[in-house]
Amino acid sequence: MNRKRRKLVADFGGTHLRIGFSYEKKIENLSKVRYDKKRSPLELILDYLSENSFSFDQVRVCAAGPVEDGKIEITNNGLKISKQEIIDALKINDVAIFNDAEAACYYLPEIENKSYLRINSAEPKNSTFAYIALGTGLGISCVKKHMGKSIVVSGEGGYSHLPYPKRNKLLIEAINIIRNDFPRISCERLISGPGIELIYNALTKINNQNKKLTSEEIVNLALNDKNGYEYMSCSFLFELLGELSASIALIYGARGGVFLGGGLLERLYPIMPKDLLLKNFLIPGRMKDYVNSIPLNIIKDDLVSLKGCSSFEK
Repeated sequence: MNRKRRKLVADFGGTHLRIGFSYEKKIENLSKVRYDKKRSPLELILDYLSENSFSFDQVRVCAAGPVEDGKIEITNNGLKISKQEIIDALKINDVAIFNDAEAACYYLPEIENKSYLRINSAEPKNSTFAYIALGTGLGISCVKKHMGKSIVVSGEGGYSHLPYPKRNKLLIEAINIIRNDFPRISCERLISGPGIELIYNALTKINNQNKKLTSEEIVNLALNDKNGYEYMSCSFLFELLGELSASIALIYGARGGVFLGGGLLERLYPIMPKDLLLKNFLIPGRMKDYVNSIPLNIIKDDLVSLKGCSSFEK
């Protein structure tokens, strides 16, 4: 009989740490901390443990960044997580670290209905699911359920080439302006928080205003006014996200569904036209019926990556 084990689980996003203990796949003693570069990820973990004295024998940590040689550098803030440092500090050998989109995928095959909203009428046709996380960066991963085991494929899809928006001439003009500053525009360059800034700056240049705002300022203004360039910038981001989602569904064969998540999406989705993502997801041409039959889902749970850490078993 397998002994039930408690895990320390932590999710380092672009700006916040979510950390707690997992027992029987339930998260206990959850804490959410906004952090800066003054404290290393390991110090933040040790701070949490100094206030929460549960015993545990497994550690699962994910972060917004690629895993390289047992280390992650968190996207857009430079903080580094080392698997070996965690092992040495906690004296526990059963440690796993993941990209946060990869971690989320371990949870998707068992995600609860209350944790997501399906925005079309399609039903799953296989057990392959894609995940796209929209926030400070752009995370993309996929999971396939095979013989009771979750097989996750994680890469750097956020750095793939940006879809070309065929329907929106103003967005094309904005992208051409942005292209003057970058030799190649990746998906993450525009489909992200920093991407909203670039789109906004380009739109104001087109209209001879040349204004600059932070992504936080743009989002806050968009939430309160649907008539400005701020809201337009956010809607253009959603158009690109819809087109990217169709490409990811095709690449992975994710006929079980595409799940969209992340803090930025959670804030903006309620104010966007309800059909904006879907009409850009549905493609014309030879694979129209294939894509149209794929469920498109909005995740409403900001603990999806943390729950993925909880779900992972070696």
